[in-house]
Amino acid sequence: MSENTTDVRLRSRIWSLLRALVFVCVIIFIWLGMAKTACAFVLIALIMGWVNLYQLRSQEIEKPYYRLWLNVVDGLLQFSVMTSIFVRDLYYSESAEKLLGIGCAFILGRLIAHSLFSLGVLREGKKLPQKRRWSKLANLATTVTMGVYLLNLEDYQQICMVATILLIVASTVAYAYWYYRDPAHRKPLSIASQLTMSRIVLTPFFLWVFFYDNDLNYSNNSIVFKVLALAMVLGFMLTDFLDGKLARAMGEVSTLGKYLDPFSDKISNMTIFMCFIATDYAPVWMVALIYFRESSVETLRTLAASEGLIMPARRSGKWKTALQGIGIVAILLGAIEPVRALVPGLSDIWHIFPTIVMGIITAITIISGIDYFVSSKHILKKFV
Repeated sequence: MSENTTDVRLRSRIWSLLRALVFVCVIIFIWLGMAKTACAFVLIALIMGWVNLYQLRSQEIEKPYYRLWLNVVDGLLQFSVMTSIFVRDLYYSESAEKLLGIGCAFILGRLIAHSLFSLGVLREGKKLPQKRRWSKLANLATTVTMGVYLLNLEDYQQICMVATILLIVASTVAYAYWYYRDPAHRKPLSIASQLTMSRIVLTPFFLWVFFYDNDLNYSNNSIVFKVLALAMVLGFMLTDFLDGKLARAMGEVSTLGKYLDPFSDKISNMTIFMCFIATDYAPVWMVALIYFRESSVETLRTLAASEGLIMPARRSGKWKTALQGIGIVAILLGAIEPVRALVPGLSDIWHIFPTIVMGIITAITIISGIDYFVSSKHILKKFV
């Protein structure tokens, strides 16, 4: 590998981390009401992405899994920004445009579908197809819609969102058609993968349950919806426990499952944390730190995989996942008034209890991220 190629790859990885940081700033600016600044930072992030991709392609060193990672990051960033706008509207006005919430669900669905299709192609040793017309149009429409909502151009919001949803559907259908026209792809998922997929599929429904009752405000939800939200989270945790056990017991451990399991965990947990922001259970800076940790560790893991290196799961990561689940359950349990009344003194401190729990979750998450980077010094040395 030439020195020039190494430099380009190093710059590309640094830029990817900087882009994630830029989008964290975008989310913060959204909550501070600095719409124009947030829009400017989105534009900066887009330009950084284009320059990064151009450098990789011009040097002909773009690797398939790294390209998939860039697509996933772009999708997650789009989803995070749009969801932040949705949650902000809920937080400040106690109401939000339902079409925006539906659009967020479609953006998430497209990200999941494209990621699964791409993983299926890559695990067979094939090249990813170039972005097609519908995909490019969907990305453009999503970006324009993001700007329209950031700048609060109410006259254009609905038409832009409808166009975005239609283009997302068209691009996903086109990609699915391209994928499934190959007979080799028409095979059922393993039971373990189906359990993992269930978390991804049910995550948008959790959003619906969380914000459905009483003007989309979870704090005033009926006990039925609160219990249902809690049951869904417990279901997420149960499937997370069972999918790995079943895959190993039935000899169905697969590359798809190894990528899908942590991906589904992050999708479900980050969605729940965004919901907590809306209900004032978590400050935005805590969720931003959690998001930055997750993005950074996954970037490190992907970089290692691109060089044929393995970054094994750390005990701190397992503790982080377990404590996140316990913390989420504790908050949702406490939100149910009859349950809260059973715990002496909990009602008196409930106004700060969720924030304390989220603070502990954030601290453990950051410590886990530091542990991953410290233990992966041998991997980082290959890029620095």
